[in-house]
Amino acid sequence: MNHVADRVASEGLPNFQQTPSDEAIMEGMLRVRFDYAQRQTKDYSHLFRQKSRLELIRLAFYQICVEFTYAAETALASPIILSNGLSHTFMTMIWAFSPTLGFVFAPMIATLSDQTRSRWGRRRPVLLALGTAVVCGLMIMPHGKTLGLWLGDEDVPVEQMSGFRWGILLTTVGLMLTDFDIETSSGVARTYFMDMCILSDHAKVLSTAMIIGGIGGSGGYLLGAIDWQQTDLGSLMGSNEATVFAVVVLVMIIGLSLTLTSFREVPLPVLEKDPLLRPITQGMFEAEKARQLAIYSVSPKVPVDVVKKPDGSVPVEMDDNVQEGEMTFANFFRNLRHMPRSLMILYLTQFLAQFGYLSYCMYFTDFVGSAVFGGDVAAPVGSPELALYEEGVRFGCWGMALFTISAALYSTIIGKLIKYFGGRTIFIGGLLVNSVGMLAMALFTERWMVFVCCPGVGIAYATMYAVPFLAISQYHAKNSFAMKDGQYVESSQRRGFGADVSMLSSMLFLSQLIIALSIGSVIDAFESTTVVIFTASLFSFLAAISASQVLYMEL
Repeated sequence: MNHVADRVASEGLPNFQQTPSDEAIMEGMLRVRFDYAQRQTKDYSHLFRQKSRLELIRLAFYQICVEFTYAAETALASPIILSNGLSHTFMTMIWAFSPTLGFVFAPMIATLSDQTRSRWGRRRPVLLALGTAVVCGLMIMPHGKTLGLWLGDEDVPVEQMSGFRWGILLTTVGLMLTDFDIETSSGVARTYFMDMCILSDHAKVLSTAMIIGGIGGSGGYLLGAIDWQQTDLGSLMGSNEATVFAVVVLVMIIGLSLTLTSFREVPLPVLEKDPLLRPITQGMFEAEKARQLAIYSVSPKVPVDVVKKPDGSVPVEMDDNVQEGEMTFANFFRNLRHMPRSLMILYLTQFLAQFGYLSYCMYFTDFVGSAVFGGDVAAPVGSPELALYEEGVRFGCWGMALFTISAALYSTIIGKLIKYFGGRTIFIGGLLVNSVGMLAMALFTERWMVFVCCPGVGIAYATMYAVPFLAISQYHAKNSFAMKDGQYVESSQRRGFGADVSMLSSMLFLSQLIIALSIGSVIDAFESTTVVIFTASLFSFLAAISASQVLYMEL
């Protein structure tokens, strides 16, 4: 065997004196695939190497577009709709259209992105279509009222508007295009981010997306905080809303282009034919581990990552599934019917947390404009009440910018905090901080309170997009959804990781749907938007109680 050891040393290959580690096995599998992908007509080697921080930023740049759009939409969409003469009740019903579509069709679009057979890849064509729809919605929404006037709507004050108006229809179409497609594209984009990265880079690319997304959200809210009508650009565009949305369209086009051109995808037909270009699944890794351990048991000094077949080819464990845990519409509802108790509690917690967050997010600028500043969106043009309301909306944008900045900053340290304090403490604590902050803001409607309490929302936001997803990762890594006598109970039910993550994300659609259908009537009944902030506080507190029952395993 000495000639084997000499060859190992001369080639710089590992000489295993002990059983090969999981890390060494994975490194060998990636090296084989990297070399193979590099030799193809089109170079796909980037799929099997670590990415630099700059590469991850370019890959995840679309997240800036997502948060930029969210910011403009949440800050200005409600005032735009109300300016068309609708009450809060009808406005919230309009907000219900997009989450209804999302809850039903988002899993189907996710399935489409798994099965697209374009030469451009699977995710990018779908992401391009969704991004284009978002741009169209952004261009329509702020101009719906003006387009309505061109189509025959009467140019009358808000309080005199009645009956069918083209402006309402066009604004609603713009809102639906923007809201549905931006939320759906966010999920497709995150899948594309992870497709382009090796497993060890997944946490890094998601945290990168969260950080730069916070920058984008802050920029979006800050744009809404500026009185553009006092500038030449604002005068040219005609209104604050039109100016902000024009900038968002520009950012959207740039960001979408950077992400779509960052890394090449392997087309699905190629993936189906060539196993060495497929992502390494858990099944493939376990099979390779068993093969290498079998070889090691025969000859411990042979570097198992370079053992070849007699014909010189590298043995590859075949996997019939291109992507493990592929999401289908049927599987989505099958998993709903057969759900472990631990997942039910986790989904309930996420639903309550999203309900509290969205109650704040969807109506915050309206709350600041009316309750904090004492303005009135229905007041005549040029009146002091309308001027106060618009000033309050801009002031609220500063508060929401602070929320996104705090979310981005907190996301840089939340991983370390979870390791030190544990997932349970961080999750419950983040939700309670938000609950107390919202309660204080509702009780003391002062301008300074906006800046004191908004960072708490950022802490809760970063927490609800970290701990629940890490918990699901723990469940699937251990194939266990329950513990008994301190031991993990192995699950006999086969559940897709993608399906469970998709259902967790769908709690956003469900909570938005219920808010949209109900809270407008509550606002009209109480004749105050302060009730929205009380609602945010209540549901964040209920989420904290539910979080105390979540199964965290080793988090």
